[in-house]
Parts: sequence; structure tokens; C-alpha cells
Amino acid sequence: MASPQDLATYLRLSPEFGGTRFGPFEGLEVRLGSNADRCHIVLPEALGVVGEHAKIIRQGPQNLILAPAERTAAVFLYKVGAHRPVQVQTPTAVRHGDAFALVTPDGPRFIVEIDELPEEIKQQREEARRKKRAGTGRGRLSAQSMGQEIKRQAWTRLLVMGPMQMLQRASVFIRSGAIYQPRNIILGLTIMSGWIFGGAMSCTSCRSKSRALAISKQYESCQQDLSLVEGMSNRDSTDYNFSELAFQVTRSKRLGTALDNDSSLREEVKKRAKTVLANVKAYRWLLRGRDRQASEFANWRETIADSDLDNDTKVLATWLAALPSKSRTGWDALQDSEATDVCGRGPIRMTYRQAVHLGMTAQPDALYIGMSSSLDSKEMREELLADTLSRAQQPPFEPPIETDIIQVMGGAGYCVYMTGDDDRTRMRRTARALERHLGPDARGLPNTGQHSASTARIAKYFASDMTTVDFTRREPGIEFTDDSVPGAVLSGYESRGQWVLGKTAQTIAHAVVLPCLAVLEGDQDRVKNVLGEENLPNPVHCLVLAWKLQHEE
Repeated sequence: MASPQDLATYLRLSPEFGGTRFGPFEGLEVRLGSNADRCHIVLPEALGVVGEHAKIIRQGPQNLILAPAERTAAVFLYKVGAHRPVQVQTPTAVRHGDAFALVTPDGPRFIVEIDELPEEIKQQREEARRKKRAGTGRGRLSAQSMGQEIKRQAWTRLLVMGPMQMLQRASVFIRSGAIYQPRNIILGLTIMSGWIFGGAMSCTSCRSKSRALAISKQYESCQQDLSLVEGMSNRDSTDYNFSELAFQVTRSKRLGTALDNDSSLREEVKKRAKTVLANVKAYRWLLRGRDRQASEFANWRETIADSDLDNDTKVLATWLAALPSKSRTGWDALQDSEATDVCGRGPIRMTYRQAVHLGMTAQPDALYIGMSSSLDSKEMREELLADTLSRAQQPPFEPPIETDIIQVMGGAGYCVYMTGDDDRTRMRRTARALERHLGPDARGLPNTGQHSASTARIAKYFASDMTTVDFTRREPGIEFTDDSVPGAVLSGYESRGQWVLGKTAQTIAHAVVLPCLAVLEGDQDRVKNVLGEENLPNPVHCLVLAWKLQHEE
């Protein structure tokens, strides 16, 4: 009868798979899988085998454990005498003669064998033992043997030290398979639950600190808003500055505070507000309140009012649809952040690049200025659209495609576009995109309790047109934080940042000036239907605002 030291584990493929015998394996584990660096038996990945699929753990001369290496690794056990396999999902005892298949019951099947080591290996070990026994007494006394003894004692001392001893015990605990015993699993789960509980308490503490910091910042913002209101309470309205008048017209205290704290944005808003006030004819649709553009604006206002945006952002987002050059076709020509003439589409005239950077479904379009006969060429249209895709860093289209054109710029230009579904033409879909990227929980924006929350959100919307920014990515390329203001953030983006600042200021100028124009010069009954009666400002504040814009430098 063979001694336990002469026994080893073998795995033999079943006859239908060639009958190859693998082994002998004397280690505590035999791993099977497609990863050649980690497995003793390597199988092709094409069979469905994962990197490390299954392993045989040796617990004694005759005791073996079969276990899947991963939860997703399918292993099927054929017990001796059993007609059907059983899928193994936990470590399971196996013995000599049992077999197991990988991936499927009909996959590669290995028969487990426990057998003696080959004779040549046993002879080599016996010879080594004889040499070891012969090397005793004076014959073993040499410089080499003394060095080996010193090294042995040093390793022994190191291994019996506390940390090393714990590591050694942990290694034996895992390699021996004792980790799979129920009592050890229960003990491990108990210890882990304590760690998890402690970790959860630590995370809760971190969240509490973060929440406390956010509340502190909100408190500071509210204090600023309060000081703005208190500073106005005992003064005549003719003494109000621009930020205070903006608050009175829009009823957004945080907008007034935001302009007070962001000098770059405030000065740009004042400049744009003067231009709007001097260009009343461009906004006749609002003052008359009776054409298609007025109706479209009213529908957009109601859509934004029903959105999940915070109230201060709703005030400003409403005026994204108040572009003076809006045509009746749903298209307009405008300049993008690269100073390129492009098409804007939908109720807020969004560019194609803005739409894709906000994760919307959109069809590419391009502005062409010239004779329409040039666009009779299919190749010409496709070349223009391909350029738009390239500038938006989008993959090229796959022909064939269908295209169409529409007149803009009073007939001097044409928007070429690929036909198909486009979210920009649907108010609700556009509003949902704004909810995702400008809502209370959107990334890269100040908390809605901060004074710059609404101005930063409008700036983020326009920043989506920048080629270096894409809000569908984990790192979008720009961020507006609680401690920053849009003017400071955008100053680092040169001409593109200045374009975003200007567009943001234009929207705020519309929110401040156009309601006043509607009250002072519009058809009151119709204006109420367009803006909503509850949104009409006090005429006195409007008169003061108009006078200051016209007479102050």
C-alpha cells in the first residue's frame, strides 16, 4: 500500500475528449481555466471557459474539494454511479472516480483520480532522502551548512513574529480548504458584518459632515439674500441698483445676489439689457401676444413650469425661448461657440452640438449661405452634414441617408438636415434633457440653495455647445462649484467662455427687461396669456429700470 506522501491528484479527460491525463498535482490546489498565468490546466476561451473557472482543493491524501472559481462559472459534477450531473455552486467533496464538466453538462469532462507518483519521481526522492541522512556529523560541518543554518534560524524567527505568523496561518487556512467549513463561514460573515456596520457608520458620518457643510453654505447664501432685501426695505425704488431691480422684476432673490457676487456677469447682463431695451421691434411678438411665436413661447413657459427644475432656474430657463430673430419655421441661423454660422432648431433654437452633448437624439444639420440650386447635389448636402458631425466629434453617418432643406435668414440661407426623429423639436423632450443636466441633483453645479445656482445652470446649458465639453461623459470638461461664480469659471475658456457668458447674460437680460416691456408697452390682456398674470412685474420698478438703463453709464 502506498504511503500518503507518494499519492498525488490526477485529472483525466473522458474518452470522448481524448483521454489525456494531467498530473501529478501535489499542491493544495489544481486550477482550470483559460488564463495561462494562473491555471494548471489551460482550456480555450472559445469553449466558454472563464479565466479561472474551477479548482480542486486537496484536504488530505484522499480528500478533495471541487469548487467553481467564480459565481458565474458553471461546473457540473458526475458522481460515481450517478446518471445525471448536478451543478456545483458551492465547494463540494469529491472522491476518486468522480467526474466534472465545465460550462455545460456536455462540456469538457475531467475524471478525478488519486494515484501514486511515477516511479522515477519516487526514486529521485528516495535518493535525496539517502543523501540527506548521509550528511550528518562532521561531514555536514562546512561554511555552506553554517550559512544555511543561520538563514534558516533567521526565517524561523521572522515567521513566528505576530504579523508574519498571522499571514502564514491565513495562507494555510485558505489553501487547506478550512475556509469552506460552515462554522468558519458563519464566523467570517459575523466579522464582516461588523466591518460593514462600522463602514456604514463611517460613511454616514461623512455624509452628515457633507450635509452640514451644504447647509452652512445655504445659510450663508440665505444671509446674503436677506441682506439684499433688508437693504431695500427702507429705501425708495429710485435708489435701487441693477441687481436689486432684477430681483424686483423676476422675484428671484438669488438672481439679485448672484449678480451682486459676479461682476463679470452683471456688467455683461447690463450691456445686453440696454440692447434689448433699444430693440423693441424685435420683440413685437411678445408685446402683441397674438402670433405663432407668442403661442410657442407660452407653451414653452408652461412646459418649464411643470418641470423638475428649481424655481429660480425656471425663471431664467423660460426665457431661452425668447430669441428676437426666431422665424416661424422652427429654424434659425446663429453663431456657435466657435464663431461658426450654424443652424439652431426647436423652441429654444438648440444647435446640433448642444443636443448631442446633452445626450439628446438629434439629426445633424448645417447652414448653407448661397443659391439653393447648389444644394440640388446630394454629394454637397452630405459633405455639409459630414462636416457638422466632425465638428461635434460624432461618428460619420452610414449612407444612404435622406436629407431636406429649409430657408432661413429671410431667404438668404438654408438649413440642410438629415431627416428623422429629433428631440429638439419636442418641448417635453427638451425640458427632460434640461431636467437631467440642470436639475437639483445634476453633476457639476452648485446646490440649488446657493446664490449662483440658477445662473450656473443657464451657463451650463450654453457651455454644452463648446467642443471641449460633453455632459454625456464622466468628465465633461467644465464644472461650476458652490464656491465659484460663472464669470470666474468661464474666464478660463477664452473666446468660448466669453461666448457662453454672453449667451447667459442675454437670457438673464431677457428675463429682466422683456417682462417690463410687456407691462409698459404691450397689449395687457394678451400679454397676460403669454407670460402668465402672476409673472407680470410692478410697473414702477420697470420704469425705474428703464430710466437707469437709458441714463446711467
